[in-house]
Amino acid sequence: PQELLSFSYDEHRKVCLDNREIKYYYRPNLSPAPCLFDGVEKQIRRDHTANEHIDGLLTALAHLHQKAPNQPNPPAHKADFVMYRGMLTRIFTTPYNTRDSWAMNATRVGSTIYIEDNVTSERIAERAGSSGTHQKLMYSGYKFETLCVLDQPPEQLERGGLLDSALSSRLDAVVDTNREYCSVFRTRLGNHSIVSGAEVDCIDHEKPLSAPNRSYRELKTSAVLDNPHKVDSFERHKLLKFWAQSFIAGIPTVTVGFRDYNGMLCSIEDFRTQDIPRLVKNKQGMWQANVCMCFADQVLQLIKGCVVDEGPEMQYRIAYDSACQEVQITSLGKLEEPFLTKEYISLVTGTHQ
Repeated sequence: PQELLSFSYDEHRKVCLDNREIKYYYRPNLSPAPCLFDGVEKQIRRDHTANEHIDGLLTALAHLHQKAPNQPNPPAHKADFVMYRGMLTRIFTTPYNTRDSWAMNATRVGSTIYIEDNVTSERIAERAGSSGTHQKLMYSGYKFETLCVLDQPPEQLERGGLLDSALSSRLDAVVDTNREYCSVFRTRLGNHSIVSGAEVDCIDHEKPLSAPNRSYRELKTSAVLDNPHKVDSFERHKLLKFWAQSFIAGIPTVTVGFRDYNGMLCSIEDFRTQDIPRLVKNKQGMWQANVCMCFADQVLQLIKGCVVDEGPEMQYRIAYDSACQEVQITSLGKLEEPFLTKEYISLVTGTHQ
């Protein structure tokens, strides 16, 4: 993958076309072990009732086009697909998904197909009403990220004599899930060119001018693997998702924090993305990376063949039914409200809405 640009969401969930929310990795001290449930009542939670569609990604792509106005089309229009990484991850992992059905929306403008998550009112209500235990587990992932990162490169803080205070302050830092740093990148799968966006947890050092994704790092959490069932579940489900997410964005390292039942951070382990498929390779009934890639290639080909009516108001539904393990694509016809923003439609079609 090749990064095209990056952007941030600030504390007000406003898109900022800069790197203000980029974070720098610095491994936390495990003695004494920090608790990943600490501060859960103080967290600032993003409003999940608001459907952001792919607005942030479109804002970034519009900015990229305006930086190079002589190009006849913005970068997205030189791609077959535009979508967030989460949708690609979902497609990648579907061959081994027998539990969760999913649905996405698609629209074609010119030769490019834009895909977004189909966020229903039922799903929004489900998120809002999830149990306290589920909320704590979700929080523990954000808390782990907070414990692992600094706002400035550690070497810069060290030169200024500020590293120790920065490390101690992150123990009590309030978790704010509005803030994000996102990378927008171009990649390929088979014959399909894709422009995608992904939240990036942190970077290992100051951001290089070329190939910054090679310095990015994913941060994840898991329960401690203290019995064979947990090991099997971790390798079968979590490692599959970790690999797919990082492989798609070209992120070389996944750092996993293992917590016990009480939320105490017991250990931290680094996984090289390229090595993850080999960890499960010869184990019975496990996933295979090439199966995921071939399946995703076929699904994208299917989408190309079905999403044929052009225009932002024309919408299609891509749905996977886990019960019968089938992907179906249906036309929803013309909708009054396209999920692409009016500003972006004007830019790519050359019209004023």
